[in-house]
Amino acid sequence: MVETIQDTWREYSAFYISYLNKRWDNISPMEYGIVLVSIAVVGWLLMRSGAKKA
Repeated sequence: MVETIQDTWREYSAFYISYLNKRWDNISPMEYGIVLVSIAVVGWLLMRSGAKKA
């Protein structure tokens, strides 16, 4: 039972890692910009919420 779950998890993770690698290799400039802006917004929100706790 546990071995079947582990095999399934490995297959799904291998598929999605492969898919994301192929997707990243063929990313357009617009999509790259969206990724950078998303990272900037998340970082800004994390730093803003961290300043309130300190």
